[in-house]
Amino acid sequence: MSDLKVCYNILSQVYKQQAYGSISLTSKLGEAKNRDFVTRLVYGVLRNDVKYDYYIAQMTAKKPQNSAVILLKIGMYCVEGMDSMPDYAAVNNTVELAKEVGKQGSTGFINGVLKAFCRKRPSMPTDATQRLSVEASVPLWIVRQYIRQYGFDATSGFLTATPLELEHARVNIRKTTVAEVKKRLQESGVGFVEDGEFEDCLFVRNGQQVRPLFDAGLITFQSLTSVRCCRIAGVKDGDEVLDMCAAPGGKSVFFAGVGDNVRVISCDVYHHRLQLIQQYARRMGVKPDVRLMDATQFNKAFVRSFDVVLCDVPCSGLGVAAKKPDIYLFKDKDCVFGLTQTQSRILENASAYVRDGGTLVYSTCTLLKDENEDRIKKFLKEHRDYKLEEQHTYLPDDKGCDGFFVAKMKRSVV
Repeated sequence: MSDLKVCYNILSQVYKQQAYGSISLTSKLGEAKNRDFVTRLVYGVLRNDVKYDYYIAQMTAKKPQNSAVILLKIGMYCVEGMDSMPDYAAVNNTVELAKEVGKQGSTGFINGVLKAFCRKRPSMPTDATQRLSVEASVPLWIVRQYIRQYGFDATSGFLTATPLELEHARVNIRKTTVAEVKKRLQESGVGFVEDGEFEDCLFVRNGQQVRPLFDAGLITFQSLTSVRCCRIAGVKDGDEVLDMCAAPGGKSVFFAGVGDNVRVISCDVYHHRLQLIQQYARRMGVKPDVRLMDATQFNKAFVRSFDVVLCDVPCSGLGVAAKKPDIYLFKDKDCVFGLTQTQSRILENASAYVRDGGTLVYSTCTLLKDENEDRIKKFLKEHRDYKLEEQHTYLPDDKGCDGFFVAKMKRSVV
C-alpha cells in the first residue's frame, strides 16, 4: 500500500464517517512507510479544507463525489505544500492514487483539474470577509462571528497566525527540577525555549528523545492556557477541589500536585476517559479521587463541599483548531446553541457545590462569546451570591497561546 493510499484512507474516515483526525491518523499510521509524510499531508489537507473547497467550486461545474473531492484535496496539497514533489509528480501520483483506490473512472477528471490548478490558482473573493475565510481556511460563519466580536484586524491576526511548532511542557517539580530537565534536554540535543511566564514550564520540540522524560513523569505536555487556568484557580495546600469535566486529567493532576494535603475529586461521564485520568495521575505521581459522574446531573452529596470547583465545560473547541483542524468540518451555528444549554446546566450545578467564600472557575477552549462571556453574564445575573473576580479571553498567536476563556468567581460568605 502506498503512503498516499494511507492518507486517502485516513481522510476518508474523517470526511465520510466524521472520525476524529488524530484518532484515525494514530490507528493507521503503522501502515505507512514514511510516517512524517503521512502526518504532514493529512494535517495539511485538513488545515486547508475550506480553501480547497473554494478552489474546487471555482474549477468545477458541479461538486464532485466525495471520493473525488478527497483525491483533489490530496493533489492540491501535494502541489502547494510538498516542496520536494514537483507539480507534474503531484498530478501523476494523485492520478495513480485514484486507480489504487478503485476510482479509475475519475482519473481523467482528476488529471484535468489538477493540471489546471498547477497552471493558475482560482482568484480570491473580492469581499474582505470571504477572502479571509478562504485564505485562513475557516468557515465563513465563524469568521463573521469573530469579526463581530473582535473586529476585522484582530480576527485576521489570530486566524492567520502561524502556530508555534514547539509544545508547552510543565516540569513535575515533585519528581525533579527545572535545571535537571534542561540539562537532560540539552544532552539529548532537544531544542527548547523558556516559557517566560511560568518558571516550571518550557516550550519543547517534542520527539522520541523527549519520551523518557515524559514516561517517567518528569514532564507533561500541558498547554500554556491550561496552566494559566490552573494558576488563576488559586488552589492551595489543604483545599478540597472538584474538577467536574476532568478528562484527560491535566488540570486535576496540576491541582493534586499543589501540596500534600490537597484533595481533588476528578470526574468524567465516560469510563474510558476516567482511565485516561488515572494513567495521567500515576505517571505524574499524584492520586486524585477519580469518579464517574455526569456533570449535567445534580449531585446532592456535593452541595457546599468544595473550596474550588472547576467546570472546564464541553465546548465547540474552536480555539484549538490550529492543532485540531478537523474541528471546523462538522460544526455549525445550531451545534453552538446545544452546547450553551449544556454549559449552563453544568455551571448551575457547579455553583451549588462551592462553599461560602469558595471559588468557582468556568473555562472553555473556544472563542465564541455565546459560550463564554454570555454564559458568565447570564449566570451572574441569576446568582447574586457570586462575584466575578477575573475573566480572560486568550486569542491564538504565534508564541504558543491557544484560544481559551476562563472566568473566576467568588461565592460570598453568608
